[in-house]
Amino acid sequence: MRTSLSPQAKLGSSQGGFTPLSRLTDGDHGWVRVRVRVSRIWVASNPDTGTEYSLDCLLIDDEGVTMQARAPRGDTMKRLKHQLAEGKVYALSDFTVVPREQEYMACSNALMIYMNKQTVVDEIEDDTGSSIPLHSFEFVDFNDVPSRNGDKRFFTDVIGEIVSVEEIGETWKWKTWRNISFRNIRLRDLRGRELNVALFGELGRRFDAEQVFKQGQKVPIVAVFAGMLVQWYPGKEFTIRSTSASKYYLDLDIPEVQEFHGSLIDPHKPIDLLPCQVQNPVNLAGLVKSWRTIKQLKSLNPHELQWGTTFLCTDTLKGIDCTRGWFYWSCFHCKRSIGVVDGIFSSCIQGCPKDPPPFRRYKLNAVMEDATGTMDVMIFDDQARQLLGAAAEESLEG
Repeated sequence: MRTSLSPQAKLGSSQGGFTPLSRLTDGDHGWVRVRVRVSRIWVASNPDTGTEYSLDCLLIDDEGVTMQARAPRGDTMKRLKHQLAEGKVYALSDFTVVPREQEYMACSNALMIYMNKQTVVDEIEDDTGSSIPLHSFEFVDFNDVPSRNGDKRFFTDVIGEIVSVEEIGETWKWKTWRNISFRNIRLRDLRGRELNVALFGELGRRFDAEQVFKQGQKVPIVAVFAGMLVQWYPGKEFTIRSTSASKYYLDLDIPEVQEFHGSLIDPHKPIDLLPCQVQNPVNLAGLVKSWRTIKQLKSLNPHELQWGTTFLCTDTLKGIDCTRGWFYWSCFHCKRSIGVVDGIFSSCIQGCPKDPPPFRRYKLNAVMEDATGTMDVMIFDDQARQLLGAAAEESLEG
């Protein structure tokens, strides 16, 4: 006698009819229920425009397996904003499982869940989900942080002892024409290596520097920063910076933090509270005064200007000179020029890691014009890419 298994039985169910995340497969799963805890939840958004793209969360099941779930912008996102909360356990059904996205992933699971208008969310209020961990992180060794510079495939999680906290600083952002606030925090790992952390906007303002400083005079504080990206900054070098997905935890009650505390052997050194070491805010009134014509710009002596001096000029693009190429080979980390001979790249003069390898950085030689004259300029990166257009970019790849 032959018997057939239902799709749910083929996937395998744990007690209570729930399917482990590890047994989910690509496709629609209207007949599958999972029991998961929402470990972290965030609205994926553009900090420059405030545009919201999706509601994302990191899910954990009874086996400790993690998977990212996403509700795209729209009615589903609005509904789930009110239904889902960090730390709570839910039964989810009627969702779709797809290969993970290429960017901004909080865990390394090859699959992710897409929640739609049919997705059913039921909170589990009894203790049946108490065995599910509250937190899960994929910690990156401090030595491996530079290799993630500019890499947006996965968020970066780190753990370390707080060495110092800086007061709030400000930096100018041209894309939004405003100053944005940030706070720098210095971490140290168990091998004595240090790493800079930058918390931007509200996340940095909410960080209670005074309380951390006060508590850190007597005992070490171990911090976890999750959902971060890596970026190289002049004066701070490789930094993990916050995103819309970022969270921080101080002396979190998890085995990794307990083990870190237990491995600290050197005498405790009190945490330092410092003024912001590197910042470059722009005074709007001063910015208006920096307006110059091309004739005025050409009359300036560059040797008499301070480093980082900015001028504004309204002009028209007259032409682009492509005879000298559209790009140069750039260090992936600091963007300085890298020499190449017979297909072999030289080392970065800043001593940056060779991995990832150098990449093509767009650089256009252009001529700008206004009523007072013309001027040769160089245009880099996104602005150059937009001027080149898709056809030119494809020719570079060829």
